Amino acid sequence: MSTNELHPSVQQFKAFVNKHPKVKGQLRKNHKLIQSYYEKYMILGEDDPFWDSLPSAKKESSTAKMDWIKQLGGLMEEINWEEVSRQIDELNGAIGQFQQLITNVKKESGKNQKEMEYPYY
Repeated sequence: MSTNELHPSVQQFKAFVNKHPKVKGQLRKNHKLIQSYYEKYMILGEDDPFWDSLPSAKKESSTAKMDWIKQLGGLMEEINWEEVSRQIDELNGAIGQFQQLITNVKKESGKNQKEMEYPYY
């Protein structure tokens, strides 16, 4: 459905939301508010103080993102990669031993398993 097929009041509400970042931010946080905000828009109109009372949408600044990336980089530098590699090798060895144990148990259970005899025939 294109914009031209929308009811004129819905088109007006859509334009209103695009002009008011507070309303747009609230609707992005909680999509369930669309119906109630549309009804308030129809009853109260664009100039009602209710629209100004909405909390501002917090925008995450690019500096905050860069700080997070710097922190992650710092943590990555602190990791002792040789120790991680050694622990992975030990884990691989333990998994190999466990697999060998399972294989041996399967072989032994196959040798000890006899065909079932039916004594009542």
